[in-house]
Amino acid sequence: MVSKKVIGMTLTASLLASVAVGCSQTTSNNGGTSSQTPASNGGTSSQAPAVKTKLRVAVGTEGLQYVEGSQNINEDPYVKKLRELSNFDVQMELIPHKDFNQKLTLIFAGGDLPQLLQTRGINMPETAPAVDNGALYDLNELLDKYGPNLKKNIPKEAWDYGGVSKNGKIYGIPTLNPTPNDVINFVRKDWLDKLNLQAPKTVDEYINMLRAFRDKDPNGNGKQDEIPYSGREKLAWTEMFFGAYGVVPADWTLENGQLVPNIVRSPMKDALKVYRTLYSEKLLDNEVFVQQPKDWDAKIKAQGIVGLWHHVPRLADKWASEVTAGTPSAKLDIIPAPTGPDGKGGLTIKSVVGQNVWVIPKSNKKPEDAIKFLDWFYSDAAQKFMLYGIEGVDHTVNGSQIKYNFPAKPEDIYREEMHLTWLRFVSPSHVLNKEFMKERPNGEMVSKGIEVASKEGRKNDALGMPVMPTLQARPELGRDGLWLEFAAKVITGKESVDNFDKFVEDWKKRGGDQLIKEATQWYNSNKK
Repeated sequence: MVSKKVIGMTLTASLLASVAVGCSQTTSNNGGTSSQTPASNGGTSSQAPAVKTKLRVAVGTEGLQYVEGSQNINEDPYVKKLRELSNFDVQMELIPHKDFNQKLTLIFAGGDLPQLLQTRGINMPETAPAVDNGALYDLNELLDKYGPNLKKNIPKEAWDYGGVSKNGKIYGIPTLNPTPNDVINFVRKDWLDKLNLQAPKTVDEYINMLRAFRDKDPNGNGKQDEIPYSGREKLAWTEMFFGAYGVVPADWTLENGQLVPNIVRSPMKDALKVYRTLYSEKLLDNEVFVQQPKDWDAKIKAQGIVGLWHHVPRLADKWASEVTAGTPSAKLDIIPAPTGPDGKGGLTIKSVVGQNVWVIPKSNKKPEDAIKFLDWFYSDAAQKFMLYGIEGVDHTVNGSQIKYNFPAKPEDIYREEMHLTWLRFVSPSHVLNKEFMKERPNGEMVSKGIEVASKEGRKNDALGMPVMPTLQARPELGRDGLWLEFAAKVITGKESVDNFDKFVEDWKKRGGDQLIKEATQWYNSNKK
């Protein structure tokens, strides 16, 4: 169990370090360590409205236990504190993580739209029709007038990204990635140590490691209950072996002058063979096509029976704390992705734009309020709240010092996610505050995760590509349609991988050829 650690931090007018500016460390009068933070990322101290402005916000739960376990998120103390500090009467409408895309489609179709809406990008199938139909505001002038902090702190690259703007018009307000490659491998280091194994590098070495996890009782309970490798429904968080073959399923590759989706490229056949082996030998969790996030979490954390999984580097400290809380003897490590025939590996190297992009529906008669609200997140008050949480709960103040209570118990770790991540609608991630991370228990895991992520990953030649007309009309041509159905049958042994060519032929006949043509035209116009 990680003990609760309290540090003293000097409270200045601004409490978040910028990406480019490091933090200096000083010694406080009582001999303790204090973190002296430089100016924030251009945040202003502009006055909040005198009267609270009502704002309906639809936001995904992100699969977070604290959020999804809330009886009434609008009565949550962190949401109340957000209202108090921002002076916006924010009313949250939650979108369940497990079916976010489906629910988002229903929100757009239902007509009763919120005033501010979280999406996965304006170029995604759920949102692209709203852009084309004129249902979302063009934000260029609104941002110039009401979003000075947003324009100052979000780089031009992000505003130009295909998930944010189209034809020179900005339709979304992006979050930012701490690192463009945002998925890494977590492994039970105590299992490696017990079995005297070195960290694997190639696909074959990975498979041998997983077999050892399955057969040699690394948790020492005398039972063969270990799950070597686990993921979530629809093969989520299990795509590292696709990356080894350069065929991350959602990505595209320029091949022989055409932009082709990886799901129909020939290396996919070899990748599917690997997944068939993993599944048939029970090296891959056999519930991977249906497993819900909470069940996946429980196997890794509470039960401590999973040896390998993937997640984002910014949450590496959280994973280490939670796994250790469930299994005190557990130790985690972060290891490079498996390399394939070309000696490379890893998942998608993405844009600086994060997963979430905020849009403002035209039904909002005062769109400037939504802009002002998001702009507030770069203020000193907002950044202090996002980093340190609520006084008396997450930190105490003694004179000029903040003493932050780093969480150790699972319930405290889950609660901390509210202010560190979930309510941080925009503004830099806490992992970029070097002083905060240095003092944080397991903070070094985050630094290692970012370092590993920066050295691997696969290029997606369609990065930023909007949803092509054929894909809008025929969504089954995407990753979660015909390909996932075929892949599931192959991996579970219900169909031979030798039928891959037949699958590709059928995919092309059902609109795939036209989709490739449209994507190639987009590439030639925008990427050359």
